Amino acid sequence: MLLALLPSAVRAAWQVKPSVELRETWSDNPQLRSDNEKQSQFITSVSPGVTITNDTPRLQVAASYRLNAFAYSDRRATGSDRFNNSLNATVKSSVIQDLLFVDATAGISQAQVSAFGPVSNNGYSDTNRSEVRSYRVSPYIVHQFGAFATTQLRYSHDLVDSDQVGFGRSTSDVIDLSLNSGQAFKTLGWGLQLNRETVEDSIAPKSINSSALANLRYSLNRQFNLTATGGYDKFDYDGMGEGTKGASWSLGFGYEPSTRTSVRMSAGRRYYGNSYFLAVSHRSRNTVWSINYSDDVTTSRSNFLLPSSVDTAAMLNQMYQANFPDPVMRAAFVEAYIRALGLPRSLPNAINYFSNRYSLQRQFNASVALRSARTTTTVTLYKSRREALSLVQYDSPLLGSEQQNLNDNTDQTGISLNVGYRLSALTAAALSASTGRSKSLSGNLSENNRQLRFNVSHSFQPRLSGTVEVRRSSGGLALQNSSYAENAVSASLSMNF
Repeated sequence: MLLALLPSAVRAAWQVKPSVELRETWSDNPQLRSDNEKQSQFITSVSPGVTITNDTPRLQVAASYRLNAFAYSDRRATGSDRFNNSLNATVKSSVIQDLLFVDATAGISQAQVSAFGPVSNNGYSDTNRSEVRSYRVSPYIVHQFGAFATTQLRYSHDLVDSDQVGFGRSTSDVIDLSLNSGQAFKTLGWGLQLNRETVEDSIAPKSINSSALANLRYSLNRQFNLTATGGYDKFDYDGMGEGTKGASWSLGFGYEPSTRTSVRMSAGRRYYGNSYFLAVSHRSRNTVWSINYSDDVTTSRSNFLLPSSVDTAAMLNQMYQANFPDPVMRAAFVEAYIRALGLPRSLPNAINYFSNRYSLQRQFNASVALRSARTTTTVTLYKSRREALSLVQYDSPLLGSEQQNLNDNTDQTGISLNVGYRLSALTAAALSASTGRSKSLSGNLSENNRQLRFNVSHSFQPRLSGTVEVRRSSGGLALQNSSYAENAVSASLSMNF
């Protein structure tokens, strides 16, 4: 209705695409309970959705919403969702050309409550899962001082909320100020970044975190440069006997032999100890490679706002850059390709479990995407370790007194494989397999989870497609000293309007 009121020239840039999916599933353990408690049943789901896009010089919008409604053959079943939502929306706007801009994001997703429990990928089970809602609005000003320098002043306000009892509803307000050298400094570049964040939480106390960082970049030639940073971090949380502030420094280099290859690496020290950074990317005609390592002080709420999973669309977007130079056409092709082959939207690199505490997170992930005439393959390997920094009492409402130390020290390792094969112009098959291990170093607990999925999809008409899928999930229930397994078969019809 709002779009109908806009001028025709503006309205033409918008694309609104409704869709609906009807799915029937049989599962022998829809609630992902232990093997001696599982009970089979049929699940009928209806999922209406809408995708809204706009791509103009002053405004870019990409929003996708979906409502999932479930009906069960056993109406007395517990541990299953009746309704859940998914939303992924981004907005970028140029309010005053070359001066004032606004970025905004909003999301709704189903997240794992604990790293120790069933890993749900069936859509309807709410065992060890809860809905997370978030948004972020960020206006900022950019100004250029000719070729000398560029400055940016950014303010951000965000909110993270969940249905999970014991996980605090929180908001934060962030001010970022940066000043970076301009084109006049071709050999020796420099920069300065200042940051101040205020976090209000319904469970943990208010915290004010700030940092200052100066950086230098010396270019030996067009391909290779040396880097150095120095600064100071000050975090405001109740620590566990360790310091919460201190100086930071790093030395490193950057190497870009071509537009297809980039290597950045640094090593240094921050108040919590040694700190390292690695970012390697390489793109060829039929492959995209990525290797990353980083360490930082973070929270669960920060990871919900900026998820660290590998974006499948981003990898394929790089792969097909030469085939589709126009970004809009490339994005449309990648979206259609993901749907046709049934590829996952994101590739996992550790579970972001619920916690109200600050943690030191060290994370490594490597991913590769390969394509041939009929096949697209993605592989991801991850290893993540979290060490809790703030007091354990803030997780008591979430975990209970008996398990409140569960998140003190966790280690997660896993690998996933996804293969999509185009049988014909209208038919495609996809195989997804993943395995992960979660270990609590302080709670002396560990468990493995595995998922295997195979589906075949067929386009009956340009806007009507169907999918048949078989799926198996299994793993441990470390807190119950038990295990679970689910076998499921489903068939679906999808209509795009």
